Amino acid sequence: MEILQIINELEAMGEQGERRWYCRFPLFGKTVLDADEFFDLISQLRSSLPQEMTAATQIASERDQIIEDAHRERQKIVDSARDQAQLLVSNDSLVIEAQTRSKEIIKQAQVEGDAIRAEAEQWARVIVERLEGYVSRIAATVDKTKKAMSGAPPPARPGGSVVS
Repeated sequence: MEILQIINELEAMGEQGERRWYCRFPLFGKTVLDADEFFDLISQLRSSLPQEMTAATQIASERDQIIEDAHRERQKIVDSARDQAQLLVSNDSLVIEAQTRSKEIIKQAQVEGDAIRAEAEQWARVIVERLEGYVSRIAATVDKTKKAMSGAPPPARPGGSVVS
């Protein structure tokens, strides 16, 4: 069931509640609704949310894990570079070359690690922005529905009189 259809049903429920139930205290301006029907519609609304929202929420929660994995991978590369550098340093004639190479490997590892981290952060940022857009649209729809429900004029009774 589409989200807008469920929202229409919620609006209709509000209008029917005003017509079906007699309120002894019209000054309170309250509408009586069937709680089971109302919560069933809310449950349907929740299950009708786009799959991208739930996926984005999960991805956003996994963002730190992705970044942590990138740091671990970077550290493995750096450790590997250091190990290789120590092996090369064992011979005096190769010391200068080994030091230069180890610095290059460490620099490359840092560049690659930073690139992985930046890419993961950019990806997570895009997902969070999408989620923010979905949430904003849903919030606007809910606000619009609430305004429509609270600002709806009372229905007319047969014979032309207004219910108050």
